[in-house]
Amino acid sequence: MRKRSECSTWLVLAIAFLFVLPSHAATPDWVRQAATATLPAYEAETDAVVLLQDANIRILSPNEYLEHYRRVVKILRPEGREEADLGVYLEGKEKLHSIHCWSIDRAGREFELKDKDFAERGSFFGFELYNDIRFRTGTCPGSDPGSVIAFEYEVQRHEWVNELEFGFQESIPVHEAHVVLALPPGWEYKAQWANGGPIEPSKTGDGSWEWTLHDQAAIKHEPMRPSVWALSLRLGVVFFSQETNSSSAGSWDALGRWYRQLTADRRNPSPELSQKARDLTAGKSGFDAKARALTSFLQSEVRYVEIQIGVGGYQPHPAADIFRLRYGDCKDKATLLSTMLHEVGIESDYVLIDTDRGSVNPSLSSPRFNHAILAVELPADAPVDQYHSVVTGKAGKKYLIFDPTNPYTPLGDLHGDLQDTYALLITADGGELIHTPLAQPEANQLSRTGHFLLAGDGRISGEILESHSGDHAYHARASLVHASQQQRTDQIERRLSRSLKGFTLENTELRQLDQTDKNLEIAMKLSNPGYAQIRGPLMLLRPRVLGEKGFPMDRKPRRFPFQFEDATRETDVYEFELPKEYAVDDVPGPVDVDMGFAAYHSKVEVEGNKLRYSREFIRRDVLLKPERVEDLRKMQGIIGADENAAVVLKKSS
Repeated sequence: MRKRSECSTWLVLAIAFLFVLPSHAATPDWVRQAATATLPAYEAETDAVVLLQDANIRILSPNEYLEHYRRVVKILRPEGREEADLGVYLEGKEKLHSIHCWSIDRAGREFELKDKDFAERGSFFGFELYNDIRFRTGTCPGSDPGSVIAFEYEVQRHEWVNELEFGFQESIPVHEAHVVLALPPGWEYKAQWANGGPIEPSKTGDGSWEWTLHDQAAIKHEPMRPSVWALSLRLGVVFFSQETNSSSAGSWDALGRWYRQLTADRRNPSPELSQKARDLTAGKSGFDAKARALTSFLQSEVRYVEIQIGVGGYQPHPAADIFRLRYGDCKDKATLLSTMLHEVGIESDYVLIDTDRGSVNPSLSSPRFNHAILAVELPADAPVDQYHSVVTGKAGKKYLIFDPTNPYTPLGDLHGDLQDTYALLITADGGELIHTPLAQPEANQLSRTGHFLLAGDGRISGEILESHSGDHAYHARASLVHASQQQRTDQIERRLSRSLKGFTLENTELRQLDQTDKNLEIAMKLSNPGYAQIRGPLMLLRPRVLGEKGFPMDRKPRRFPFQFEDATRETDVYEFELPKEYAVDDVPGPVDVDMGFAAYHSKVEVEGNKLRYSREFIRRDVLLKPERVEDLRKMQGIIGADENAAVVLKKSS
C-alpha cells in the first residue's frame, strides 16, 4: 500500500550520483541571504544544518495543488556531503515545472545544476511489479565542509485526500522553516499537530497563511530509537471548500468514510471465488476452523505482488480479479480474504496501519499508512483467550486483527511491528482509530534445552532442541523455508558461531517448518573440542552454551526512547554430565533481577555428577523511556556477566 509522505519535502532523497562539471552560477539572493544566517552553537558531531526550509503550497482545485519548494543546507563535516544528493518524487501525471540547484563552496566559488542536469529514475522497491512513481535526481557539485547547497523545484501535484503533512525535524538541525498555504476564495483549512505545537500561523494575504519555526533540534541517530517521522514535530493541514462539511473534515472518521467509499465495490464475489470458499471450509464447523482454512489459503496460495498506478496506491483491485490471478498486494489480499470470509458467514473490515511503529499519531489524522490488514469480527462464542491480537471497538464489538500478507504468522498472532501501535479501522459508518495490542511475552517464546557430555579434556558433545513461537518462529521460518539444505546448515552454523568457537555441527533437523500454527523446532547435534578450559588441576566450564540476551550500549546520554520489536520470553536449560575425575569446586551465584520492563533469572544446580544451568529472560515493554537507560545498562551488565560466568571444576588428586 502506498505511503505518500511529505517527509520527501523535507528530507532530500539520496538515490543517484551524477558528475557535473563546475560552471559559473547566478546564485539567487534568497540563497545568499540564507548563507549569512547567524547560527546557534551545534555539537561537534553535527554533519550539516538546514539554513532554510520553505514549502509554498497553492491549492488550485479539489485534489490539485502547486508545490514550490526551497531548501538551503550548510555542510559542516565530511559526513554531511550526502546533503548534496538531491531529488524530487513525481507520481502519475504530476508535472515538474522547474528544478534547480546552486552551491557556494568555502572558497566562495559558485556552481549550479540546471533542469537538464537532473536525471529521471523509476522507483521499484521489494515486490513491486510496477508503480507510477519516478524521481528527478542529481548531485550538486562543491559539497565539501563549509559549502552551502541550495535546492529549488516546483511541481503541480495531485492529492487523493485533501490533506498535507509536513515534518519540521530531521537527523540534522533545522535553523528556519516555513510552510505557506494559499487557498482559493472561500476555502478553509484545519491544522493538526503531532509531537508538539500548536503553532499559530500569520496571515500573509487573502487566503494565505504562513507557519514559521526556528531552530528545531536534530533527531540524531541513537541505537534502537523510533524513526525520525515518529519523533518529529509535524503539521497536518486539511483544506476544503464551502461545500464540504467542515465539522467532519480532518478526522479519523472522515478518512474512514473516504476509504470505505474507495473500496465500496471491491469485495463482490465471483461464482468461482464463492465455491472455493465453500470448498475450503467444507466439513469444518465453528469460527476458528473456518477462518484458519481461509487465512491459510491466502497466506500460501496468493502471491504478494504490487502494481500501483494513481489511486491504485490506495484502492484494492476487485476480489474476483485477485482470486483469478492469485496475486496482489496487502490491500488486495485483505480484500480477497474479507470476501471469502463473508461467503462463509464471517464478517471483517479493513485496517490501515503503518509498519513503522509510532508514525500514526492520534492527534493528527493522516492517510499516510503503508499497509492494509484485516479486522475479523469475532462471534460471541469464539475462543477469545487463545488469540493474541484481539481488540474491542467503540461499540463493544471484538475483532481479531490479522495480516494476510504475512505468510509465517498464523491467525491469532500479529507480527511485532504491528503491535502496540495505532491503526485505522474502516467501519460501516466511517473510521475508528484503534490501538493494536502488545502480545504478552508468553506469545513469543524461544526455549532451548541441551544435554551434553563433558570429557576430561574439555570436549563437550550433545544435542540441543530449540522451540520457536510468535516472532521467533516468524524470523526463523522466513530465513529457512525457501533455503536449500546447505543454506540452512550455513545459517545455523553462523548463529552458533556467535557463542561457540571451533564447534562441529554434526546434524540438524527442522520440525514443523511448514506448519505455521505450531511451534518451529530445530534439533541440533554438535561437538566442541576444548570448550571447557583446563588450567592445571582446574577446569573452567561456561554453563551458558548458546544465546546472547544482551547487546552493547554506549555511555552517551540518551535523548530518545529505546524501541524493541516485541515482548518476549526466552529460556535456556543446559545439563552436563561431568567427567568422573573432576568435582565441582565453585559455581556462580544465582541471578534474580526484575526492572519492571524486563526480568532475568538464572541459577546453577549440582546433583552428583550432573550440572544443570537454567535461565529465563522476559521483556514486557517495547518502548523504554530514556530516563530508564541506567536501569537498562545495569541489566545488560548483569546479563553479560552471567553469560560469561564459569563453573570451576577441580581434578581429583
